Amino acid sequence: MSESTPSRRALLSGATATAAALALRPSFVLAAGARARGAPAGAPVRLFANENNAGPCAGALRAIRDTAPHLGHRYAGRASADAFARRIGTLHGVDASQVVLTAGSTEVLTTAAVAFGLNGGEVVCADNTFPVLPLYAERVGGKVVRVPLDARHAHDLAAMEARVGSGTRLVYVVNPNSPTGTVLDPVRLRAFCEAVSPRATVLVDEAYVEYLDPATTPSMVDLVRAGRNVIVLRTFSKAYALAGLRVGYALAPPAIAERLRGLRMSLPNPVALAAAGASLDDPDFVALTRKRIAEARAITVRALDAAGLAHVGDGGNFLWVQAGPSRRDLPPRLAAHGLHITWTPDQPLTEDWFRLTLGTVEDMRRFGSALHAVTRT
Repeated sequence: MSESTPSRRALLSGATATAAALALRPSFVLAAGARARGAPAGAPVRLFANENNAGPCAGALRAIRDTAPHLGHRYAGRASADAFARRIGTLHGVDASQVVLTAGSTEVLTTAAVAFGLNGGEVVCADNTFPVLPLYAERVGGKVVRVPLDARHAHDLAAMEARVGSGTRLVYVVNPNSPTGTVLDPVRLRAFCEAVSPRATVLVDEAYVEYLDPATTPSMVDLVRAGRNVIVLRTFSKAYALAGLRVGYALAPPAIAERLRGLRMSLPNPVALAAAGASLDDPDFVALTRKRIAEARAITVRALDAAGLAHVGDGGNFLWVQAGPSRRDLPPRLAAHGLHITWTPDQPLTEDWFRLTLGTVEDMRRFGSALHAVTRT
């Protein structure tokens, strides 16, 4: 399932809204009404790309507004990129040499695919999982071993470990997994990484980790700090709502970081770095986003249950929903209500399951009403 990077929405609607928003703390702006900087009136609600429909925090919006006029036409200076890498390193307790800045998390995945899949390198991953890395590895001549998910649509770590052989160069784990939204037990995942990393590099994709309770967050960053053969991927596209600006990074052992850095095809985006830095200045925004997504999830689960649609997923800002053969017409039927659940909303589903993005609370209330209307008939 594609997760390309469409442009972000308009920043704020009207001069009055802009002045009021920037006068408030960023977290209060979201609480006061995310629709103030949402889509134009009448635009369809996007519930397929796992974007944060509330938009960026006010600090990020201010950074974009302030830096675009004098940095939007320039390449990022080495000093500013290095300063941001140092900040990320400090945030995670690693040296700046272990931080690889990229254009969103997708560039981490493609560079890793080349680094480890080129010339027949073997990559072990789950099936079903986010497809960019395994598909790109195959395009550069790699061999991809796909291991079926377990009964709860989560990575089968025991089966994946059993498939790691002498030719395996990389093991790819997405946690929370996309598209299924399942979360691995951190103790089991850590044991898996410790057992496998002496034999092959383990890349843990944590694109959605900010949506999880920080008290129980199953991050594997501590393994990078400990010098293990582990890469951890992060992005500002999801919880921080900067998908259109493309800021991501990898944390890795120094030698691997240098290897990935040499394969990058993009240059740092100075406006995006400013927005990402401002986002880090507002931890309340992510906490509030997490709270709002939990509320949106509860509303959506009730609607799906009432419609008799099975679903899984307890992590990220999405659910994995079983439409079944009888409900493959959901995309065009919901599109008639201004709700797009797939990239091509005028066509029926080609499979029984689809990934449903959790939008704002208002979005999901609207979804619940529309779902009730289209499933009654």
